[in-house]
Amino acid sequence: MDDALVRQLTGRHYRKERAVLPGYRKVVPDGGYAYVVPDAGAVVEGFVLLGVDDEALRIFDHYEDEGRLYRRIDVIVTVGNLERQGMVYARSVDT
Repeated sequence: MDDALVRQLTGRHYRKERAVLPGYRKVVPDGGYAYVVPDAGAVVEGFVLLGVDDEALRIFDHYEDEGRLYRRIDVIVTVGNLERQGMVYARSVDT
């Protein structure tokens, strides 16, 4: 998500750090929104938002149509040289 959309949805700004997500690939359909799908041999470069609370997660879940269009999945991302726990909204490859 971009900063403007995050602020529009939550009314807040979150710090973010560059991160690498192994085991997923980014899909950018013509005329659609980018999303990630599981792919053991791929990596996605992006950002991780810091300090996201339960209220913001509920807002993001609603926006992402969690459980229907996307699933929020616990993942391990690499930030700098450190592995950190995070979450990602992903589509299954059969969706």
